[in-house]
Amino acid sequence: MEPDSKSAALCGVQPLPLAIGAALLVAAASVAAQSSIFSCTANGRTFSGDRPPPECANSDIRELNRDGSLRRVIARPLTIDEQRARALEAKKVLEEEEKTMSQRRRDRSLLEAYANEEEIEAARAKALDSSQVVIARSTQRIENLKIEKKRLEDESEFYKKREVPDNIKRGFILNTQSTSAEEKVITEARAEMQRINERFDAEKKRFRELLAQGARPVQRNPEPDILLDPRFRGK
Repeated sequence: MEPDSKSAALCGVQPLPLAIGAALLVAAASVAAQSSIFSCTANGRTFSGDRPPPECANSDIRELNRDGSLRRVIARPLTIDEQRARALEAKKVLEEEEKTMSQRRRDRSLLEAYANEEEIEAARAKALDSSQVVIARSTQRIENLKIEKKRLEDESEFYKKREVPDNIKRGFILNTQSTSAEEKVITEARAEMQRINERFDAEKKRFRELLAQGARPVQRNPEPDILLDPRFRGK
């Protein structure tokens, strides 16, 4: 054994203990056992290798263990159309989530705003009030304009065979313009009332749905009895 040791020393190589050498052999065998085989089918042919074959660039690649069992599947790159379709699907999911969250916020606001349907109707009446006032005012103005027009027509009777004075002509024109303006105001106010009614109809319907699903209006803190405040007791 000594000559062998000396020879190894002369060659600049230190002899390895037997245990270390055996461990290295086991490790090398383990690495070899853990190495993969990559395989795919492209254009009707099967390609394999210890690295993903270039021919598999546009195909799903199966990474296999040395015993042939499947370790994983490496999906092929998506085409532009597939990327677009996936992006559109992700956008759709996001929009649905945002829609759901928005509905939840509206439902919460609805349950905070109203304790019952009577409060919804009271809010409706208050919202309609201003439009009703506008309609009533314009309606009265139209009636006044009709009276004014009748007066102009009566004055025109005196000029059947003569030229009607310019002030009467201007009066007719102004009367017509003013009547059209008031009619437009009424039309717009009625359209606003329709929008208000549609909004409160929808809120009332949703309020009923929420209650049917088990939801309850948010509890409000009632105004404390003023007689419980020592500052005003006995005043």
